[in-house]
Order: sequence, then C-alpha cells, then structure tokens
Amino acid sequence: MAESDRGPRIAILGLHLEANAFAPPTTEADFKSSCYLVGDEILREAAKPAPAMPAEAPAFIEDMNATCPWTPVPILLTSVEPGGPADHAFIEATLQEMRRRLAAVGPVDAVYLTNHGAMTTTAGSDPDGAFYAMARDVVGPDVPVVATIDLHANISERMVEAADAIISYQTNPHVDQRERAVDAARLIRRLLAGERLSKAFIRMPIVAPSVRLLTANGPYADLIAYGQSRRSEAIPVVSVVGGFAWSDTPENGLAIMVYGADMAAAEALARDIAERAWADRERYRTTLTPLGEVVERARAAGADPSLEPVCIADVADNPGGGGRGCTTDVLEGLLAAEVEGALLGLFVDAEAAAACHAAGVGATVALTLNQGRADAYGREVTLQGAVLALSDGVVVGRRGIIAGRTVHMGPSAAIKAGGVTVVLVSRRLQAADPALFEALGQNPAKFRSVVLKSRGHFRAGFDLIFRPDQILEADARGLTNPMLERFDFKSLPRPVYPLDLDATWGGES
Repeated sequence: MAESDRGPRIAILGLHLEANAFAPPTTEADFKSSCYLVGDEILREAAKPAPAMPAEAPAFIEDMNATCPWTPVPILLTSVEPGGPADHAFIEATLQEMRRRLAAVGPVDAVYLTNHGAMTTTAGSDPDGAFYAMARDVVGPDVPVVATIDLHANISERMVEAADAIISYQTNPHVDQRERAVDAARLIRRLLAGERLSKAFIRMPIVAPSVRLLTANGPYADLIAYGQSRRSEAIPVVSVVGGFAWSDTPENGLAIMVYGADMAAAEALARDIAERAWADRERYRTTLTPLGEVVERARAAGADPSLEPVCIADVADNPGGGGRGCTTDVLEGLLAAEVEGALLGLFVDAEAAAACHAAGVGATVALTLNQGRADAYGREVTLQGAVLALSDGVVVGRRGIIAGRTVHMGPSAAIKAGGVTVVLVSRRLQAADPALFEALGQNPAKFRSVVLKSRGHFRAGFDLIFRPDQILEADARGLTNPMLERFDFKSLPRPVYPLDLDATWGGES
C-alpha cells in the first residue's frame, strides 16, 4: 500500500455529461468553457466559497479534510450542462490525459470518481464505462475505486465491474450531492481498512419518463425509500438508478445496485427491489397539461387577482436534459393571449441578449428571437419591449441544485413585451433557482404566472413560492418532452415499459 505519513493518497477524477441523443453534439469548447480543471486547480476551485464545479468534489474533499489525515491527488475534472453526445475525439483525449496523469502520480491508495453516468459520445454509448475501466486499469485490481453518480445515469456492466461501489443520488431534484460524496468518503475509509463488498446488479426493462422520477412522491420515490430502509452496516450501499431515456443507449433501463458483505444477501435485496419496481410499473406512465390549458390558466391568473398564481414547467425544453432553451410554443401562446403578469425564462438567445446590452436599460428594442436558427420547436418570434435590466450572468445559487455554487448565464437581460417579462441568457442553464431571475431584478413571487424552462429541478428552488398543486407541466414541443413515444429511439433495449405496454420481465438481470 502506498499510504504515506500524511494518510492515504486518494486520486480524484471527474467526468460529467448527461447526453441527449436528439440534441446537437457537445463540443470540447462546451466542456472547457463550463468546467475543465487539472491537477491542483481542482483543489483551488473546491476551496472557494461558491465553487464552479459539481458539488460532489468539494464535499468529498471537505469531509476527508475534516475526518482523517489524507493526501489528495487531484487528476482531472470536467463537466458541462447536459447536451448532445460528446465529441468522441475530445473524450478519448481526455481519458488519455487522465490515464497519463494518474499513472504519473505513482501508487495511490484509493480513487474517487465523480461522474454523471449518462454520457454518450458521437461514436460510442458507454464512455462512462471507459472512464471507470481506465481508472481500474491504471491502479490495478486491489485499489478501492468508488464512484458517485446522478440518479439519471445509465448503468453499464463495465461501470459495475470496474468500481468497488457506485453510489447514486437519492433525491430528485438533486439536493443530496454533498451527502452522497460524504458516503463515498466514508466507504473509501472502510475499504482502506480492509473491508470488501460483494455486488449485485439488475437492469430492468423500465425506461421511465423524467417527470416520473421525482422523489418527493410517486413510484420512484417509494422505490428509493424502500431501498434505503434496507441499508445496514452489512449492506452499506443501495443505489436505485432511474436512468435517462433520451441518451437512447443499450445501457438504458432502471438499474439496481446493492453492495454488501454477503453476496446472497445483496442479490436477494436487489431482486426484492426489482420485483417491487416491476409490480408498480404502471405508475410510471405520464400525461401533461395541454398547451392551450396552461395558457388559459396563465391568462386567467393575470386577469383575476383573486386566483392563485401558477407555475408552468416547460418540461419539453429543459436545458438540464439537453433542451436548447429556445422553444417558443409557450411564449407564443402567452403573447397571442395577451397574458398579463407573466415571467418566462431562461430563454437562450445570445444575440438578443447582446442587442439589449447594446441598447441599454430603459431602451425600447425590437428583437427577433431565434433569428437565423429557427426550427420546428423554436420559431422566430418578433417582439418589442423595454429593457428592464442587464447582467453579466455570474450568479451564486441560493436554493435547490445550484445552492452555494457559481453558475454562468453569460450576458443576460430582462425585457418586458406586453404583459410578459422574458429573461434572456447567452448560455444554456435550466431555470432551477429564483436567484437566476433575481440577478436581473425580477422576483418570481411578484408575478401572476411564471414559466420555467426546467423539468423538475425548479421544484427545489421555487418551493417557497409554488405548491405542487400550483404547478402545470406543459405539453409543448422540445427535445425533452416526457411523452417518450414521440421520439424515434434507435438503441433502447426494446421492449421497455412504458414505451411498450406489453413489455415483460421474467426476473432476469
């Protein structure tokens, strides 16, 4: 063992992308403009009051610092907002650089992987498996390798084989990244003390719509709660992973991973959870609120102060799932109905934001949104309004999934067109935190209707403003519409439920 006088040497590596097969490719420039840290840059960023990096890394480092002597060995960490498949050459080069750096630092005692788990590339469906296998190949069979993943990961056999344990988030919206990183740190200590875990893995023919993977209530919430209730000293890790349908890979499917001291006990629990999931599968079917109905609810709320405000989730255009943030179904509906007191964001249009900056606060501007890049989902929309506020787009989150993290919207603007206030941003980011609107002087609690381009993470940020019964999930067009039957999937392991209502499962892995 390579442990030094300063405690065990633990390597830290990170790779984060949730890939939507129907979105444009994610480029090297996308990664490097978001988060690309090498060596000690990881430690310096993690030490900042509001790091611009996945929350797991600083939490892992903080817990290790607080609880035992250790020597961090930072290698490379990169992450980016969900988008299309990653440029294959860039990911290959990144894994090669990780391999070179990990080999160059000499023997380590353990490896921590912070990973999303639903990446694809332009040439492959399982770069996350290649990431895990690379780390295992460098450090050898006896060094503990522990990973934390998003609960929207698509789990491959290669990932399970290479890692001693894979610890998934338990909350959706994701507000437990820090806790799961602490779990990883403490499990690594157990493994360093000589403990070894057996692993059981079952992938099921269930590919759930994203809006049915919330964890406040519903079938997935019940499944996670049951799995966690069965954890014990002998079974320290139970990961129930919902997956990400739009990755469209052979690795898609609700996955259960149980790690314990006894193989038979781990396998029995994994099968128990799987059987419960299958028996409850009908609850994963979903419906959305028709577009005309959500527009009418917004119009009514704007016209009648005695009615409660409404929150409209534009779930089909969620940048947190690869949506482009510029679809126009809901916006056009609000404008056509002359809705008053509406707030909509974050609408991604760098050119429109730049035009607002050029005009200045107080100016009246004529804008054509999506000019020169319109498609069936995001058409060109011409509007005229007053520039209310401008921002450089650097925001420290205060609630939900970005609380305590620095995020970058790019040059941003708030413009009021008729009764609709639109927040324009230059970089894709889902509307998950009121702070993103407050940075432009807009308090969502003051509006009669609020349209959020987000699938579900907004629920942890806006819960003090809207109760669940005030939220409408709009049935609009976009790359993340949860009605999965509308997509031309190529690689899902069909049949799967609920896409195929006659799908069967006989208990096999």
